[in-house]
Amino acid sequence: MIHKTRGIVLHQIKYSDTSLIVKIYTELLGLQSYLVKGARSKRAAIRSSYFQPLTMLDLVVYYREKNNLQHIREAEITEPLYSISSDLRKSTMALFLSEILVKTIHEGEANKEMFAFISSSLRFLDMQERGVEYFHLFFLMKLSLYLGFYPAGMPGSDRSYFDLREGKYAGAVPSHPDYLDKGLGANLYLLSRSQVGDLENLTLEKQQRNELLNAILLYYQIHLSGLGAIKSAEILKEVFY
Repeated sequence: MIHKTRGIVLHQIKYSDTSLIVKIYTELLGLQSYLVKGARSKRAAIRSSYFQPLTMLDLVVYYREKNNLQHIREAEITEPLYSISSDLRKSTMALFLSEILVKTIHEGEANKEMFAFISSSLRFLDMQERGVEYFHLFFLMKLSLYLGFYPAGMPGSDRSYFDLREGKYAGAVPSHPDYLDKGLGANLYLLSRSQVGDLENLTLEKQQRNELLNAILLYYQIHLSGLGAIKSAEILKEVFY
């Protein structure tokens, strides 16, 4: 069956001398893997340059439910994200975000609200001039809402510790090591309640941002079994920290 859908490229690997296998998060069909034959050849109808991380595409695709690899009939870049491809900070962030997405979205799960969130976030990142160093932290927090473990509650005099396992603030130190102290828990709350336009006004120190990134990644690992290490996080730290 043939479908028209929008898609966001998450990952590509080389297949044979001229072809690619590409993971694309589509609005209609969820995460799908596509074999793109001849994409790396000089006469390619669908060019390999279309499949850089987080490229937004208009697609016409073939879909067969029992196939592990689907095929693309037509592809066209919907919105060129020029600054993401040319700005080292943003291209590094794109690498990080694409790794997060490919490890957290399950094959075939369509979610139009999450697709709209990711699309609008990429548009903002492409236009963003200030506060870029906070974008990945903001994105991870908002993504957790769609993945089902967004932090609950708020810190207070009787709830100083954020329990990473329970996903909420607690009044006493949890009996396990997976929690955030008062300062880090307050920064997590500040970030979780921020809107994308607020990022340029945040004033966290480099060490605080680093601690937040480590804490949020641990939070993801606790709530998403098998997530494992996010390798591109170390590259991100070299660029931003």
